[in-house]
Amino acid sequence: MKAAAAQAERLAESKAQLAARNTTAAAQIDRMTDRIETLGYGIEAGEATPEDEAEQAALMISLKTWKAYKFALGKVTAQAAWPTAPVWPTEPAIPEIEASPMLVEAEEI
Repeated sequence: MKAAAAQAERLAESKAQLAARNTTAAAQIDRMTDRIETLGYGIEAGEATPEDEAEQAALMISLKTWKAYKFALGKVTAQAAWPTAPVWPTEPAIPEIEASPMLVEAEEI
């Protein structure tokens, strides 16, 4: 009985950790996608600076990395060690976005 309870607790912990990592990944993907689209508007309008274009290019690389991370998270539950000892993919670096709407929202709270 104790073993079953411990196993159920470990499963719940692993699921919670997976959900938290997925939430973080989704938020970062949304944040970068928004900024890339915003910079794209300036590029399309011919008003973007070379710095804007460089920022968009760098964010596109980060976005690809975060999408690969989120995809890898989707495979964690298929591991033989799930849920007792999952091997988590390495979380990518969080890019700094000065004009991030999420940054403004966090400051207002």
